[in-house]
Amino acid sequence: MSTPNEMGDDVDLLLKLKEGNRHAFEFIYKKYWAYVYDSAYKRVRDTALAEDVTHDVFIQLWNSARSTSILNLKGYLFISVRNRVIRLYERQSKFVPIEEVLSQVKEGLAESSDANMLYNELSQAYAALILDLTQQQQIIYDLKYAQDLSADEIAVRLKLSPKTVRNQIGKINYKVRTALLCLPLLFLF
Repeated sequence: MSTPNEMGDDVDLLLKLKEGNRHAFEFIYKKYWAYVYDSAYKRVRDTALAEDVTHDVFIQLWNSARSTSILNLKGYLFISVRNRVIRLYERQSKFVPIEEVLSQVKEGLAESSDANMLYNELSQAYAALILDLTQQQQIIYDLKYAQDLSADEIAVRLKLSPKTVRNQIGKINYKVRTALLCLPLLFLF
């Protein structure tokens, strides 16, 4: 918990931060970075994700400092970490690997020539979509979704920075999602 002196120091820092004082922000960042990172890591158990959450929390603090009234900085940071992790898990739970969808479609469809034809068309569209990725994206896609490796593990294996791998995963997911938007049209025909 924060000591009374620490709370007083934080109030001064928050007042300066509210005025847009960059030095106050840098001091808060240095003072609380380890606390925010540790709070994030305890929840996500992944160094890269914990770093992302930590950076997001501090960016949010800087962007909202002028418009938000913060009474307890440590409490605010703790709640920010919790909320950011919750949003992260919500986004991740919305992603269902296409292989899983195809498997469910195949199991759920009645044994008919139309159903099998639809399944085959979906499978071919998905295969073409993956082949349309760059070679590096195909490798990253395979490592991430077929072999279930983390961005850090992929980075080590491919001798890339973890940030590059995360960026590529984001691009891959965007391409796949965008391409899959047209799939409901297949069901109309």
